[in-house]
Amino acid sequence: MCIRDMAEEPAGERDLVVGDAFGGLSVPWQLTTREAMQLVDRALADDGVYAVNLIDHPPLGFVRAELATLREVFGSVVLLARAPVLAGEDGGNLVAVASQRPLPADAIAEALTDRDLAWQVAEGDELDRFVGDAAVLTDDFAPVDQLLTPYGQP
Repeated sequence: MCIRDMAEEPAGERDLVVGDAFGGLSVPWQLTTREAMQLVDRALADDGVYAVNLIDHPPLGFVRAELATLREVFGSVVLLARAPVLAGEDGGNLVAVASQRPLPADAIAEALTDRDLAWQVAEGDELDRFVGDAAVLTDDFAPVDQLLTPYGQP
């Protein structure tokens, strides 16, 4: 479904929306903005969840901006990533999970551990530090192609 279709979605009927729209390191900026996230939020039930697959490499400018954007729209946001990515030392795929309701970060972390995945969950202060002062992406300001770092280039 494209973002234009989200505007046509009945409000409050989706339990889950999954975002996974990139090819290599090409991310459609229209799917990253505050306005797009507001459409996703509108389609979600009160306890609905948005899970989005992201990609970036250090300095992780795009991921930080997308997280800042998600945090502006949703009441609860967690980030799932490998420890070197959370430390800003590596890149690749990450998953952000957002909802208006508190997310079960401990249960998510336990599920990752139970499956022997080397991923961690960042929330609260750790996520604050990771996001830093990243700008919120909007329909008027979404330089995704300038923020996204291809394949670990400095």
